[in-house]
Amino acid sequence: MKGFDRPLKPEWIYKTIDILEVGDTIYKKRDKIDNILVELDGKTGKRKVITVMGRYFLKDIDNSRGRKVTDNLIFNMVKEESFERAKPLMLFNLLVKAPILQKFSKEIYRNYSSKETIDANYLREKAYQNIGERDIARRSLRNFLNTLVDFSLIEVEGNNYTWKEKFQVDEELMVDFLKLYGKHYVDSPQISLLDLPKHIFFYFETPDLLKLAQKYNNVHWQYVRRINAALITMK
Repeated sequence: MKGFDRPLKPEWIYKTIDILEVGDTIYKKRDKIDNILVELDGKTGKRKVITVMGRYFLKDIDNSRGRKVTDNLIFNMVKEESFERAKPLMLFNLLVKAPILQKFSKEIYRNYSSKETIDANYLREKAYQNIGERDIARRSLRNFLNTLVDFSLIEVEGNNYTWKEKFQVDEELMVDFLKLYGKHYVDSPQISLLDLPKHIFFYFETPDLLKLAQKYNNVHWQYVRRINAALITMK
């Protein structure tokens, strides 16, 4: 399983996307991106952050070794949004694309979604048990928790973390969430609204999905409602 090699600040992602266009060769923009990563010392740390941003935001997930910015869903979404509106999109994109973050999120949801404090030591042990490679597990968990801090979802309290406010997601953003979810998580145009994984969505306050599905039926998707099913099929 691929690790999560560096924490990402939302400002870094947003500003990097802002200065790039589809088709740009990423390394040719290296100096400008380095200037965005002002908090980081040394070329190696900056290079690794650029690699992680490239993997999840600048290139297709199955072509992460490519050198150019590709015409991909999250890149175009962020381009069209203000920073504050783009923040939940950027976090959700990480969650649906990175299996290791999904594993961490399952543990966080299972143990701490209804509590005020997140026990970091317990999560570290569970991360090792679930992933097996201690160094990758602990480093990736640390980077993920630091990313959640930078996205203002949690804050550091001693050796642990406490929850802040969830992201508020309106109808337009929720449509984009479902597009990302269909493409990268279920890899299908058809989505069951009654089976969305809570550990992916619990970081967000979302609108009523059944009302949303009906409202945008024949606009963004085809909606079918049955007794025990609510399905949308993306156009």
